[in-house]
Amino acid sequence: MTGRAAREWAVPERAARTDEIDPRLMRPAGRTDLLQVLVDHDAPAVGRCPGCGTPVLQRRDCPSRVIALCLLENKPFPVRLAHLVEAVPGARAGRDAAADRDAGRQAQDALPGLFEAPARRPETRRTQ
Repeated sequence: MTGRAAREWAVPERAARTDEIDPRLMRPAGRTDLLQVLVDHDAPAVGRCPGCGTPVLQRRDCPSRVIALCLLENKPFPVRLAHLVEAVPGARAGRDAAADRDAGRQAQDALPGLFEAPARRPETRRTQ
């Protein structure tokens, strides 16, 4: 028995096009819209996404779902979707550097609030 999947289950990797992703992602969207995109494009099983019909190998591979999740978590797009950065408002590509994350955290900590922000520890690299 081999460790590879059967040929009939192999879905070729193809680049997502702008007309294939959810139109709600093409305009400046609020958190509620992004959460709705996540719900609509959550494929219950391997096969096709129920929201857009995109063939998916894994349960969470729908491009619309990945884009909405990146926008919600303010993360850069993965490499396979980096070509869509220009089309989606608020999207970014590339890698986050520790200095960028630190600057973002300091800006958030400086915002006025009811309580003083707790002191943060520097980032440590986790190994498992």
